[in-house]
Amino acid sequence: MTLPEVAAHTLFWFYLYGMLGWCAEVIFAALREHRLVNRGFLCGPMCPIYGVGMVVLLYFVRLLPARGTSPGVLTVFVVGMVLTTAIELIGGWALFRMYHIRWWDYSNFKGNLGGYICPQFSLLWGLGSVIMIKAVHPLLARAANPLPMRILVPVDTLVTLFFLVDVGVSTAAAIGLNKRLKEIDELRARLRISSDKLTELLGTGAMTADTLLDEQKLQLALAKLESRDNAAELRAELTTRAEALRTKLRDLDLDRLGARRLLRAFPRMQSLRYGETLAATRSALNHLRRLAQSARQAASSAADKLRKPEE
Repeated sequence: MTLPEVAAHTLFWFYLYGMLGWCAEVIFAALREHRLVNRGFLCGPMCPIYGVGMVVLLYFVRLLPARGTSPGVLTVFVVGMVLTTAIELIGGWALFRMYHIRWWDYSNFKGNLGGYICPQFSLLWGLGSVIMIKAVHPLLARAANPLPMRILVPVDTLVTLFFLVDVGVSTAAAIGLNKRLKEIDELRARLRISSDKLTELLGTGAMTADTLLDEQKLQLALAKLESRDNAAELRAELTTRAEALRTKLRDLDLDRLGARRLLRAFPRMQSLRYGETLAATRSALNHLRRLAQSARQAASSAADKLRKPEE
């Protein structure tokens, strides 16, 4: 094979296995969470870490001593386990250093290293390597290897263009997520100050996040301020800050290709700078969704009651 042919086939396998890895992630998440989620850092149907892992594994396996036509199952298992675990560790660490966010977290698994890797998944990667090298890749190679350069080059070029655009969009989304978390963190801090003032003035327990985000509950709490000194100022302060936080959360929830998608794709995501805010944001978004669903159900019920007399 000439160098251009090697490069074309390498890109082909990188993209193909990146897409197959994305499919595996989606299926795994669907079985565990009973819903379809676009898994992976990119917006498109691809997980580059799987593509890198398989390409590295394919080339490394060719260098191994073999009995017959290919290395044994145990050799592939061990080599695949070590290589893919190393790639997962390097990839997780690199993403963390770039975005200050840990996109996956194995901290709850025994023997984990920094939350990036753990023995349980390393064994799974080893088993997957055996299946891919011994069963899946030979079948795919029979169909792909004979492809001429006049087909491979245009396909690689087209997919590369989409891939580069996706990387740019997804990088902007990750940076945007950090920016949104910073804004929400600042709003939560200001709202906490206002809430503490209300607590001190009324002499009651601290207001919960659910109360602050639920407009009706907040207004009921503020009604107790009547006839108190500085009541109007504190009412305006709390109302404004609570509405600003609700608006930020709703905007984040509407960002389907950006922050919202990343939060759904990485349920174990951890933030170095805004860890508490990230957890609170997830909880607040779920609460606002429940409120919106309850409002829709109430509106639907009211509409049904209005229609019944006419019928």
